Amino acid sequence: MFRFRSIRTKMITLSVAGVFLTAASIVSIIAIQKTYVARDVDRELTILAKNEVSKIATDVYHMCQVSNDQLAQQLAGTLNVVRDKIDGAGGVSVAGRTVTWNAVNQYTQVAETVSLPAMNVGGKWLGQVYDAETSVPAIDAAVGLTGGTATVFQRMNERGDMLRVATNVLKTDGTRAIGTYIPAQNPDGTPNPVVSSVMRGETFRGRAYVVNAWYITVYEPILDAGGRVIGMLYAGIPQENVTSLRRGIMDIVVGKSGYVFVLGGKGSVRGDYIISFEGKRDGENIYGAKDANDTPFIQQMIDKALVTSNGSVDYQDYWWLNKAAGETEARKKISAVTYFEPWDWVIGAGAYEDDFKDAKANVGSALDRLMLWGALGAAAFLALCAFVTWMVAVRITNPLVSMVGTANALAEGDVNQEINVRSKDETGNLAEAFRKMITAQKGKAEVAEQIARGNLA
Repeated sequence: MFRFRSIRTKMITLSVAGVFLTAASIVSIIAIQKTYVARDVDRELTILAKNEVSKIATDVYHMCQVSNDQLAQQLAGTLNVVRDKIDGAGGVSVAGRTVTWNAVNQYTQVAETVSLPAMNVGGKWLGQVYDAETSVPAIDAAVGLTGGTATVFQRMNERGDMLRVATNVLKTDGTRAIGTYIPAQNPDGTPNPVVSSVMRGETFRGRAYVVNAWYITVYEPILDAGGRVIGMLYAGIPQENVTSLRRGIMDIVVGKSGYVFVLGGKGSVRGDYIISFEGKRDGENIYGAKDANDTPFIQQMIDKALVTSNGSVDYQDYWWLNKAAGETEARKKISAVTYFEPWDWVIGAGAYEDDFKDAKANVGSALDRLMLWGALGAAAFLALCAFVTWMVAVRITNPLVSMVGTANALAEGDVNQEINVRSKDETGNLAEAFRKMITAQKGKAEVAEQIARGNLA
């Protein structure tokens, strides 16, 4: 067993050992806590990332809501003007001559010949005006005042197919889209929401397919004197014309490199890019896209979004390898998704998780620096403590060593010793005791010497 041979060694060893163990404990605790802190920071940063993408997705939802409300007011104004023009001219009636139409389904482009009674405004037939330069008073006057597009529809049959008989909506060839119709049943067999609403005597407001593009629309029924639906009035604005909103969405940056995107949610546009990054992939269908783990994340994303409501969000995590950016390893992305039902928009805000990891690296670096400076500080304090302890030990042990020599000399009979230690502590007390002992020993020695000389009986 190791034994300390001097008080000095014991003092220095105990002092240094205490400082060393304390410093080692502190550094060890920091090292251990670093793991837990990193885990906690990682969890908090994931929450931060979710909060960030969630907030942006919700903000875009509300941007769409505000834009939709503004458009609704504009469309209501357009529809009011059309209605006032028609009512002022004497109202809509269906009577008189029979008119033949080459009616074209706006979805399937299948044509059929139908004969219908003339649709009149104020007793005057609306005609069949295809030329965009030829005026249709009730329609073109409204558009000139409020903007947008307007149409008068005539009911074709009992199903409720609605034929455009007067409109300023243009086909791709630049002619008015009269003669096209909205079928009561969509190509997939589902009821058309516009026709369904109108046939129930209700006004439809929302996104609808108009001839060859998507519009923000309002449709209201036209009733005859008996309350039967004989047609409908329409006002709309092409969705792609909402340029300020579109640009605002495309300009949003999520994290460092993330962005906001919009996908079609249902029907034939399910999975279509409506707004893509920088608009480069608009119109592309990515419904079947899979991530680096072969997960159909777009399908999952859309399914999650469709069950949200009022701007609430759900999340989709996926591993994405951006080959277009030259990346060779997949990185984890997180997207918040919500559904804006009036436009059938799945709104997503996504960013790479590592965009938010700088804080984690900074915390790790700070803990590393703390451990380093803790170790350096401990080493410096250890050296200082050893030096101070050595100095104190010297002041304590040197007098003891001196008195040990005195004690040995006294044991050998040499009473001519002096103790020069002067202090008010235990060492001073011991020195004083030695001085008394030396004095006593000297007295005894003198007595013994006198006896030896015969001077004392």
